[in-house]
Amino acid sequence: MNPSLSSATAAFHQEALQTLQQIEDWTLSSIHNPSAVMEQQAETFRLLHSLKGTAASFGNESIAQVCHAIENVLDDKTQLKTQDSEALLMAIDYCRHILSNSPLSPEQHDEHRDECIARLNKLVNDPNSANQTQPGEPSGSVWQIDFAPYARFFENGHDPLRIIRSLRNFGPIKVSVFTEKLPEFADFDPFQCYLRWQITLKAELDYHQLAAQFEWVKHICDVTIDILALPQKKRVIEPNRYKLNEANLEALLTVSQTLQSQLQQTVALTNQLNQTDKIRLSRRNHAMKRQQQLLQQQLLHIAMCPLADAFARLPRMAFDLANKTAKPVQLNMDIAPIELDSFIVNSLIDPLTHLLRNAMAHGIEVAEHRQQQGKPLTGQIHISAEQAEDQLIIRFSDDGAGLAEDKILVKAKQMGINIQDLSDKPKISEWIFRAGFSTSQSADAISGRGVGLDVVKQHVTDMGGDIELVSNQGRGCCFIIKIPVLRSLMDVQLIRIKDQTVALPLIHLIDSYLWDNARVIWLNGKQWFITDENQQVPLIDVGRFLQLPDTERNEQFAHILLVNVDKRFFALCVDSMAEQMHLLIKSLRPHYHHINGIKGIAILPEGDLALLLDSSKLLMSYEMVSGN
Repeated sequence: MNPSLSSATAAFHQEALQTLQQIEDWTLSSIHNPSAVMEQQAETFRLLHSLKGTAASFGNESIAQVCHAIENVLDDKTQLKTQDSEALLMAIDYCRHILSNSPLSPEQHDEHRDECIARLNKLVNDPNSANQTQPGEPSGSVWQIDFAPYARFFENGHDPLRIIRSLRNFGPIKVSVFTEKLPEFADFDPFQCYLRWQITLKAELDYHQLAAQFEWVKHICDVTIDILALPQKKRVIEPNRYKLNEANLEALLTVSQTLQSQLQQTVALTNQLNQTDKIRLSRRNHAMKRQQQLLQQQLLHIAMCPLADAFARLPRMAFDLANKTAKPVQLNMDIAPIELDSFIVNSLIDPLTHLLRNAMAHGIEVAEHRQQQGKPLTGQIHISAEQAEDQLIIRFSDDGAGLAEDKILVKAKQMGINIQDLSDKPKISEWIFRAGFSTSQSADAISGRGVGLDVVKQHVTDMGGDIELVSNQGRGCCFIIKIPVLRSLMDVQLIRIKDQTVALPLIHLIDSYLWDNARVIWLNGKQWFITDENQQVPLIDVGRFLQLPDTERNEQFAHILLVNVDKRFFALCVDSMAEQMHLLIKSLRPHYHHINGIKGIAILPEGDLALLLDSSKLLMSYEMVSGN
């Protein structure tokens, strides 16, 4: 076999599977969010068209024909019904089956293909399935932005260059600056903004994504955004073909640690050299140490993956289980945009799958029963995941029937469980995590074999976590999973306090201001800051709170940061602001978890460490000290 042809085929398979996953995600989201159809249908259509052409070039005529039939459906419809979604998902599964080199005979393949195409064609010929079109957000691939800040733009610490730099995250930019309003030197005021910019950005995105970059300063500037070029047809997103498995990653980490050990031994040998050789070798060692630190940091970044990856399969699974059990259900997910150790993310997939199957089998009732109880016909399953301090907290809840305590007691007696206090609900909830425990009378496709929640608890325990069940009879259940997180990736704002670099989670930062004595007041022995909305918020001196050495503050560079924690606002006084970065965060546990106001350590690119502030603990400690 031609090696290059084999590599190209493997790349096509990977691209095709990614495209099919994107089309499936779009199909599932359109069921409960019809507005998503118009917003993403054009992109989905382009991906599908690209897959059709690529499949034909690799001789996969069956996939090309099915993709063409799907194109006809998308071209004919602007809103998908349940039967439309089922047909699309069936076609996607068929394409995946083809790519997996299944052992079916050519006749069976042709039969499945013809069935998919016939079902899709029937949807196109259905006159009752068409809907009126609705305009979506305008999209473009080349943009022109005219950005003209007002003269008072600098008053609240706003920085136009920070906004311009943020546009680079979308794509390459070309910036032109205009100085026609710049006064003579004698009339120049350094606290006023005289410049305006024209920016050309090459990036395929929606208008609202671009406009959002100026949302927080739109009241003190003029912004005009024009589309210079519409989106072009493009291939599917280039996949990452260079992946490391866990064994290779661990081997690279071992190499990095060995290199660090050898560097330390080399440094010890410098004492045997003359002064000139010491200087030369010391410089070389310093350069090698920096490269080793960068290597280790990059390897740690590779070891992380998005938390959302653990939940990616659930929407499709919920759709399939709802059809299989005839229980309409809506899955709502709120997953924090963070990256965690890939071991945690991969280990969550199985327990989440079992929790969803358990909710559909034992929690969500059939439509008739829900109607009798006055509940909406469509069951609701809510999943949220967030990192709180050094723990990952997952809440998996449904609005179903709750624990069937009578059935649980009967099953417990059958299994020989010693029942001493029937009113002890915590014990009842613990029984269902035992191996082989199931209240189903007979085994079916999704329950009844006693395998499920015991697997969930075992996985959570293996990760060092805990699981708790809260049930409300007739109202549903909520599983709360807490897993310790030793390292994660986070967007932070770096700040300088008393010659120390400190990191603040960017999600809590609302605004920043240059130090202004007129807006800082003393009241009842405490310092307060006046915001733009004339709101009085407590002002915390972080340097004093962390008991750092007292140094004179240079008010020319000092800033005040407005912070929001659970809709409670307060301000932080810092000596200066640095850049925003995406950094690796490590927990302080188990030895230093008692430090107030600190939740971890941020590892800087050069290998240095920065304390990560805990905004909620800062506010809590301030309130305790001040007596509020």
